[in-house]
Amino acid sequence: MARRVPGRRGEFYDIGTDYESKVATIYVVFCFTIFNIQIFTPIIPALLFAVTGLYSYFFHKHLLVFVHHNRVTLLFPLIVLLSAFYSDVPTISLYYGLQLCMTVGIGILLGVCSTPRQLIRGVFIATVLVTIASIASGRTGPSAVGPVLIGLTGSKDQMGFVGLTLAASGVAVMFDPRQHPYYRAAAVLFAPVGAYIAAHVDSAAPMLAVVGFVCSFLGFFSLRYFSQMNRWGLVVFGLAVIFPVAVVSFAAMFNFDAGGAVLQALNKDATLTGRTVLWSVADDLIDKAPIFGHGYRSFWLGNSADSVQLLSKFGLSDGRLFQFHQTFREILVDTGWMGLIAFGCAAVVFLFYVLGNVLLYPTPTSAFIASMYLLFLVRTPIESIVVIFSPHTALFYACGTSAVVSFMNRARSRMQRDLGAVALQPRT
Repeated sequence: MARRVPGRRGEFYDIGTDYESKVATIYVVFCFTIFNIQIFTPIIPALLFAVTGLYSYFFHKHLLVFVHHNRVTLLFPLIVLLSAFYSDVPTISLYYGLQLCMTVGIGILLGVCSTPRQLIRGVFIATVLVTIASIASGRTGPSAVGPVLIGLTGSKDQMGFVGLTLAASGVAVMFDPRQHPYYRAAAVLFAPVGAYIAAHVDSAAPMLAVVGFVCSFLGFFSLRYFSQMNRWGLVVFGLAVIFPVAVVSFAAMFNFDAGGAVLQALNKDATLTGRTVLWSVADDLIDKAPIFGHGYRSFWLGNSADSVQLLSKFGLSDGRLFQFHQTFREILVDTGWMGLIAFGCAAVVFLFYVLGNVLLYPTPTSAFIASMYLLFLVRTPIESIVVIFSPHTALFYACGTSAVVSFMNRARSRMQRDLGAVALQPRT
């Protein structure tokens, strides 16, 4: 029998059987623990493939329903695979393209097999485990201010992201009265730990992301105190006034040529730690193949003179984990405008359901998903959120998919209630 839980206003939502609930949470914990720990061994892809295949079989009906109604989400992975046909290194493009498709597929499966509450709970448990293990390991890495904690993640940026997700999921768990009291008590303890880690890895992005997430989360969560008409009024006001003002303000503050005020305050140079150098190279590559790109990962792993020289400039010899640190340029170099349009279509579909879900049903879970999804979109100009076996990619697609599934389930439940009410009306 399916377990039904009362909502805040007396509604009942089917959240699956107890067995399904536990199995889904375990999968979320497994995936985000693996993605956040940097382990270079062939067994990881094989293990992920085996476990994901098993869960795909368990939840194949749910997965097929989602894909049937949201085919646009599969266009970008398909184009990534097709890029192997015109890549300079087709075998490499196909091999790593399959790994990216698997990462995207895992994100979609996470959003399909788990409810938003289970997703948040699983992310929280995984980041707690990674944080405890990282602190216990004591591993540090170099930075401008001296050694900083990198733990099992392998880099200060990744450790900062672990801190961010720990703080974000902890806040969502704390505010959700339908989470188990044990999890909420743990969140009170670990959410500040995550915020502290994000602020002390000598990286401005995680620190700003924590502040942005908390403000966004509280703003979305407070919508529950407004009527639906007032919520849409706030949306119109935000699009007409706040968004244009914010764009202009950020453009002025992050003026690279003039050394923007924010960059100076964060002790960052005008190149954003070499990012603008990478972007210049990416622009040249985009001009050479603007429509279809050069093939997935063909530049970084093709051993061309340009890629070898660029890697050596940054003190690297292996391009497997290197990127242009900008989502749009990364996609354009690999798959051209065809890939970017496909990715943009999926992102817009996700954004529609993410915002629709939080505006119509403002809860701690919908506020978390909306805040994290918008945070990923904000990070696209300075980071690539489409990376093989990356927690960024998995969580981006998981949040979008979870919003779509939650919205569809609520609409179906409402339709069934309406049909039931019509059937119960006496005939005249």
